[in-house]
Amino acid sequence: MSYLKHLKRNKQHYLNRWIVKYDKNDLVREVKLIFAPDEYRKGSKARKLHTQNGLIKILENDERKRNT
Repeated sequence: MSYLKHLKRNKQHYLNRWIVKYDKNDLVREVKLIFAPDEYRKGSKARKLHTQNGLIKILENDERKRNT
């Protein structure tokens, strides 16, 4: 099962946030789950945090890019 299918089937905790890393071709290279987003935001190199629905949209767009 892909991570996209996993996210669509299972409801995550509403406070969970994810960061997304991209490669040089703007394709998703890595997705990391952040369990304590408030602590993460305080860091000096904090990336943009995404909700579950936002991450699903990002992964769907990435899948479309890879298949064309």
